[in-house]
Amino acid sequence: MAGLDWVQVDVGFPMSLAVVCAARTLGMERRAFLGAMVELQIWAVQALPSGRFEPFAASAGHAPDASADEDVWREAVESAVRWTGTPGAFWNALLRAGILVREDDSVRLTLCDRYVQVLEKRRKEAERKRRERANKASTASAGRPADAPGTSSARKRREKESEKKTLSTAAGAESSVSAGRLAPVPLLPDEDVSADVTPVQLSLPGTHLVPVTPPPEERHPLTATTAPEPQDTPAQQAAAFFESFQDERSKAFRGVPREDMPAGWADWYAKALSKVGGDEERLLAACRGYLKSDWGRSRQPVCTALAFCSPKVWVRYIPPQQSEPAEESGPPSVDVTTEAGRTWQECLTRLHDQGKHYALTWLTRARPLDVRDGHLMLAVPDLYFRQWVEEHYGQTVELLVRDFGLLGVRWVLPAQAAGAER
Repeated sequence: MAGLDWVQVDVGFPMSLAVVCAARTLGMERRAFLGAMVELQIWAVQALPSGRFEPFAASAGHAPDASADEDVWREAVESAVRWTGTPGAFWNALLRAGILVREDDSVRLTLCDRYVQVLEKRRKEAERKRRERANKASTASAGRPADAPGTSSARKRREKESEKKTLSTAAGAESSVSAGRLAPVPLLPDEDVSADVTPVQLSLPGTHLVPVTPPPEERHPLTATTAPEPQDTPAQQAAAFFESFQDERSKAFRGVPREDMPAGWADWYAKALSKVGGDEERLLAACRGYLKSDWGRSRQPVCTALAFCSPKVWVRYIPPQQSEPAEESGPPSVDVTTEAGRTWQECLTRLHDQGKHYALTWLTRARPLDVRDGHLMLAVPDLYFRQWVEEHYGQTVELLVRDFGLLGVRWVLPAQAAGAER
């Protein structure tokens, strides 16, 4: 791939199955493996012009042997990425993940496909230009030398100026001739038309007469009514909601390009809308919560629609139904007869004063049980709830509890909570 001074990483490559497979096979962190792939691409820019590992040419009476050459290819690749593990393990992991593909006696590096295509396109374009120049040179008039380099541009400029002058002169002459020929068209004499005479509308032979406008008394009453507007189909409603999602995403992340609607978006929208009882505002609120989440912002590309409509992602951000707007209600209230209840009430009040109403929609579902060993024991509905709250609000709750003199918080499942209450 000589001739290119850049490498390009496909946006879907870092999270592709090939990367995950190879990284797990080698026991490497995914980001470290991606760094090795970039180094491999940089090395391949100069080392693999065709994007393939091909057998060496025959020399000294020895025929080409791809099996013997593969040891050389393997050592070159592992040296390029500075591999210090078991020799051959990195090469075999790339073969297993499909990043390297065996084709007859050669091995193709799929990372090079994009570059090979670009180089092939450049080669064809250069060949086309060479043919055009050769054709121009062969059509030169007999006895007339070919254009010298550097003179064709000036000649073309002079030809254009001459053509403009010719067109300007011709236009002036035409306007002067036309001006001499034009004559005012005489107006038709006024005719006395009697009011009793019914005007006659002429028609072409073989056609019938149709009044231009029907008399007011003969108009059909239905012509004045407006046809009802057609209702949007489910597919159109799903497309409109997708555009609303993209608008919210563009507001949250300036400069991020809009996405194409995923293939299964319409089916997902119908199921999701049914789950929220047909309330599209709750579904849009889930979109906003997803766009503000640390999980969505940590992904690349950031907060994609495809990730949002995954089965266990979008349901996390659906706000619970409330009888009154959250802005008008006060801080949530809990049983304050125990030390755990009083501490948890102070934590929820602090979050309400900070304006974290969305966090409260989740944390109010936790129930204070007791204070043990300096830790606030909170009962949660299920394991999924505990995992989600610990991931998104665990650190926030820990800091609040420590502000009120405790060491931390412990989330207790229903079975554990029943034992603790006994």
